[in-house]
Order: sequence, then C-alpha cells, then structure tokens
Amino acid sequence: MSGPKQRGVALITAMLIVALVAIIGAGMLSQMNLALHRSGNIWQSEQAWWYAVGIENWLGKLLRQDAQYTEVDSLDERWAEPVDYLPLDGGALQGRIIDLQGRFNLNNLGTGNAEAAMAQFQRLIELVADTDTVTARTIAASTRDWVDADINPTRPDGAEDNYYLGLTPAYRAGNTFMISPSELRLIKGVTDEIYTALAPYISALPESTPINVNTAPPPVLATLAPNLPPTTGEALVEARSEEPWTSVDAFLQESAIAGTGDTLGADRLSVTTGYFLARGQITVDRAQVQFFAVLERADNGAVRTINHSTNVY
Repeated sequence: MSGPKQRGVALITAMLIVALVAIIGAGMLSQMNLALHRSGNIWQSEQAWWYAVGIENWLGKLLRQDAQYTEVDSLDERWAEPVDYLPLDGGALQGRIIDLQGRFNLNNLGTGNAEAAMAQFQRLIELVADTDTVTARTIAASTRDWVDADINPTRPDGAEDNYYLGLTPAYRAGNTFMISPSELRLIKGVTDEIYTALAPYISALPESTPINVNTAPPPVLATLAPNLPPTTGEALVEARSEEPWTSVDAFLQESAIAGTGDTLGADRLSVTTGYFLARGQITVDRAQVQFFAVLERADNGAVRTINHSTNVY
C-alpha cells in the first residue's frame, strides 16, 4: 500500500509545484506587462514634453518675426491665431498664444501705482465674479498685501500673517510677487467660484506692466476707469475690430471712454506687449501633456522663456 500512497503524494506535490510555478509565472508576466506599459507611458510623456519644448521655440520665433514687421500688438496678427489641430508623429497638438498684458497683472498691486491697480481689480472682481462690494474690496486689498513687501495689512479689509496663521492649515502671506495667478486661491475671500470667474482675466508677471488695449477682453477694458458702463468693453472691442489702435492717444479718443482720460491713466495703458503665454495640449498615443510657457519679448525682439509648467499656469 505504501507504494501507491507515495506515488499519490508525489503526484499531488508535483501538481502543487506546477500550480505554484504557473501562479508565479503569471505574476511575473503581469508585472512585466505593467512595467512595459509604465515605461511606454513615461516615454510617451517625455516625447510629448519635448514636442512642447519644440513648439515653445517655434512660437518664440513667431513672436520675433512679428516684432520685425509690426509696431503694435493686436488680435488680428498671426501669433494670435489658435491652432485647433496640428498632426505630429504619433500624436497631435492644439494650442495658442495669449497676450498676458491684455489681462490684469496681479503684481501691479505691489508697485508704486498700487492704489489705482487695487481700485481696478476691485471693479473687475465685482464685474466678472458677481460679488458684493465688501467681498471685492477684501480680495483686492488682501491681494495687495500678498504681493507687497511689508507685513502691514491694508485697512480695513486686508490680510497678512495675522489672518493666515489662524487658518487650518496655517500659512504665511507671500510678501513677494506672485509666480502664477493660481496663487490667488490662497487669498482671503477668494472661493473656487470667484477664482474660476477671474482666471481668464488675470496674470502674474515679474514686473509692473501696462494693459494692452488692443488685446484686452471686454471686462478688463470696462474696468479701466471708475463708473464706466459694463457695456463699455464690448463697445471698445467692436471699435478696435475695424482697426487696432496705433497709440494710447488714439485709444483715448474713443467715444466710449470720452471724458475719462484723467482717471484712465495713460501710463497704465499700451498698444504693445512684452509678455505672452504659450498654452497648448499635446497628445502622443495615450499620453497627454498640457503645457504653459511664459515668454518675454524684449524691445529688440529677442524672446526668452520666463517659466514653463504643466497642467496649470
């Protein structure tokens, strides 16, 4: 009897060994497939990123050429045309260049013209975010406190460390220029809804900048001076659609803003731009990369990248 029993045990043992080998093999195969997919995704993401760098360089060349042939920057120029679909090897690209000086520069709140900038920002918040005056004033004053160098809150609605250190989690005020307008989410009074409403109309540039009236959207134009009707922006956009303004003086002659020259502040306006945002999405097989690059164009036309990022500007 011992012979058949031993053979039965040996058979069961062999079957267990085969089963274990099969399980281990399946696990190793699964891990290998996972590693292959991971490496493939990494490669595709890297390829998409290098495409983005190439596109960034191409857009810089486009801006350099534009500086050679035009003396103003407006939305009827080649750089302002969006690319809806451009086939690439293994994928596709879509994107555009945005004039960041057509937006309200949050860092203007930390400069010598802070009072005028704060008043405009308050008007912009009220207009596009549909907020009450107190909330808009609080956000404008607190943003000024975030980007200025001192630690003294703007009375009566501003906020410095004394406010932010009482939050959970606690943090300190920046007390320096913003790198990204997304920092506005940290400011006292700003909700997700308010930030989403403001995002298309704000920028964060490394210096104080005038607003390019040839590219600014209607809400920014409508808040250049106090007491302008909300429809002023649309009227100005319609006027420039016929022909861009060739100078700030020409802009100030528009009937829609007649009599407001003193409150507009010509030194806060421009018809040219030095800062642009290259924004796009590149798809390579299963990988997608959203890229943002802030480009600075000097007076001589030279273009350099200030910063670039993925997923958020």
